[in-house]
Amino acid sequence: MKSNIKHLIVAGGALLALASCSENSWNDKYLNGFEGGYTPTDVQTVKYTLTANDYARLADNRFNKLLASQEGVSSELAAVKSQCYLNSAIPAEQYIPNLLKDSLFKYFTLSDGSAINLTYQEAGELPEIMAALNGATEYIVSDEDYQKVYDSETDYTASFSPSNPASKNIPSILAEGITGAKAGDYVVVNYNNSDVDPVFSTPDVPPTPEFTLSNVLTSSLTAGTDITVNGVVTAVCNAGIILTDQAGSILVYASKFPVAEYNVGDQVVATGVTSSYKNCLQIPYDDNLQKVGTQAYTYPAAVSLTPDYLLAADANTDPVLAVYGVMTGKVDISGNYYNVYFGDRTDVRGSLYNVPDNIKALLTNGETYDIEGYFTQTSKSGATVNANFVVTAVKAPATKGARKATRSVVVPSINLNSVYVYNGSKWAPADNSIFAVNPEDYAAMGLTHGNFSGTQATEFIPRLLANKFPYATADTEKYVVYKYFANGSTTFACAQYTYNGSEWADTFSQEGVHTVTSQFVKANGVWRLDPSVTLTLPAGRNQPLSTWFFQACVDWIRDNVPNGAAYITSYGNNEYYCGTSAYQGNVDLRAGSARNQYGEGYEGMSDEEIVDLMKKRFANEVCPGTLSVLYPDLAPIGTMEPTVTINFFYYTGTSTKPAQVIYKVVAKATFELVEINWDVEE
Repeated sequence: MKSNIKHLIVAGGALLALASCSENSWNDKYLNGFEGGYTPTDVQTVKYTLTANDYARLADNRFNKLLASQEGVSSELAAVKSQCYLNSAIPAEQYIPNLLKDSLFKYFTLSDGSAINLTYQEAGELPEIMAALNGATEYIVSDEDYQKVYDSETDYTASFSPSNPASKNIPSILAEGITGAKAGDYVVVNYNNSDVDPVFSTPDVPPTPEFTLSNVLTSSLTAGTDITVNGVVTAVCNAGIILTDQAGSILVYASKFPVAEYNVGDQVVATGVTSSYKNCLQIPYDDNLQKVGTQAYTYPAAVSLTPDYLLAADANTDPVLAVYGVMTGKVDISGNYYNVYFGDRTDVRGSLYNVPDNIKALLTNGETYDIEGYFTQTSKSGATVNANFVVTAVKAPATKGARKATRSVVVPSINLNSVYVYNGSKWAPADNSIFAVNPEDYAAMGLTHGNFSGTQATEFIPRLLANKFPYATADTEKYVVYKYFANGSTTFACAQYTYNGSEWADTFSQEGVHTVTSQFVKANGVWRLDPSVTLTLPAGRNQPLSTWFFQACVDWIRDNVPNGAAYITSYGNNEYYCGTSAYQGNVDLRAGSARNQYGEGYEGMSDEEIVDLMKKRFANEVCPGTLSVLYPDLAPIGTMEPTVTINFFYYTGTSTKPAQVIYKVVAKATFELVEINWDVEE
């Protein structure tokens, strides 16, 4: 069977009365008996296997999301996106039809009467923990949360520390920040953690005995200068760092900067020749940085980066250093572009530069924020000035006249993910069978976007677990929570892994997932799971579905009946073994025409005997054999045996009459006659 067969299914074909005529008179005008120029509706029978993008679209489909919400299975639907299989809570017959009518689906344009033999992955019931963690919500500990931890709006650091540990503070933060939690709810908490306590009484940039900040990054610095900078990392983006000494700050840039190796608070010795890009002084990265330690750092009071300030900076022709400041505006997110708009101003906008995922997570499209960080350079998009900005903090805007000069302390820290569970009265860390992949883990795997996509989870997680749990014993089980990107968005997913004594294996996928092929049929604009098939074959020439089916019958006779070619006319589109005619779109039961085509096959038989034999051959031989070719994947589903009903017409020599034959599918591509009726009432 070809995988793409165009045909037209017509409900109730028109009755065509034919005058008695010879076989050759049907075919004497057209090569091979077919007229040209007919363009059918886009009705097809196709084979298709769901891709990873299809599963993502199924999970993101708004109708499916609404249905899952109503059924209380939103997390199970979210699982489909990352795991690429359906589960018992997301049955194919309910959720696949909304994918098939999605405008981005490959066969969206197919018309009524089309059928898709769809192959997909399906699983049983998900383990309770997997179901709860798939699509889990994320809580990112905010500056306001850290201020409450340190009981100060000024003397705080955006990190937990030995004197204010995460385990002590996160439960109360979640209790205040999450409303309506139910017993068994999980949340993935993203936060910073430091091994160093912040010190709020020291100077802005406290040196350590082993390391003294330089005084190189002054306003007199120009491009082309060979410099050595003893600085501290004060900001990180996906294309570099901001390095700060006692005099100023500079961008250290590379398109493939090793972002995972640097954190705010790292002490770095940088050497190189300064360069200028769009009036921004920078140090190109070429393995020219040396980390020597870590320290705390207090940001200076932020410059107010108003639209007029930024336009004035664009007019400057001398390369300058980075400026620590704050811009207040509405965030517009378009793909990977994060821009900040200032009211109705169209002449200037903020352009957030190579935004890392932990900053993206703090931003919601259309919301207004105070965004702190380093203004580095300007560029033009038509008449609009883009002010490039490396972000360090995102905050709700202060009320008019209420802004305070925040001087938070920065300590060296790492960004972590931890899973917490609500027991009905309070939040607590999840048990140690649950493991969350951390930002530094993605970075170590070379995944700079901080998530998996495609098949990366199955490729990397076994190695990650082997590194994290080198002393695991056989049958140790872990539920791995990770971020997964598909179809333009990132969600949390959970997979069950078990150590078998030598390696980690995705237990549930190996044991609980199987491949299914089901038929979906489109009628009245709606797709439905329908393993049963009804073919209505209208009589007459140029009826696409009738031509398709009866030509397949002719071909089956040629390939499967001894001396079958002798029963087929010279035009190759009709035969007299059982009478199927692709040219006329019917079954021709004229005994005389059969005898004229192949007399040896009917020697000594009366007309009545010939017609009876042709009918038996059609019902018991040719039809089931042809169906096995046209529907090789049709099979029983559990105890249900799908049926194939064929409504067709036959020609007696004096009139064309309707008939019906029904088969049931007793095994894959095996069709058993249920009944045939040659006397259907017209």
